[in-house]
Amino acid sequence: MTSPDTESVEYKKQFLHEATRLAIESIDKGWGGPFGAVIVKDGKIIGRG
Repeated sequence: MTSPDTESVEYKKQFLHEATRLAIESIDKGWGGPFGAVIVKDGKIIGRG
């Protein structure tokens, strides 16, 4: 099994996409400003907010 290239743009984009989705959801639901965050460990999202 090969490990992911954690420095690649495509690898990082998947996490940026999720954080952006959370920010848009926050605005749509009236929860506040456009903020979204993900916590990643070993290539998996382990926290969202």
